Amino acid sequence: MTENDRIAIETFEEKLHRLVYEYKQNKEQLKELSSLLQEKENALQEMRMRYSALESSYNNLKQAKVISLSSESADEAKEKISRLVREIDRCIESLKK
Repeated sequence: MTENDRIAIETFEEKLHRLVYEYKQNKEQLKELSSLLQEKENALQEMRMRYSALESSYNNLKQAKVISLSSESADEAKEKISRLVREIDRCIESLKK
């Protein structure tokens, strides 16, 4: 074996060792990133579930508010509308004069 062959083999071995090392590093990094991705997906799923629950709760509250309008509230609203109508009528009468 000549000197050039020995140098070529040593260079090849060094590059091969470096390549194997980088492969192992990338494999480990891939494991970590996969684990992180799984954690984020789980957190996203949990947030979606919480969002859905909150949205449902919000809709229930809106419905409860509509249902809970008591006759007093309706009577108060009618009275306020009647006052506004009377005031508008007075303004119209004033303009006619």
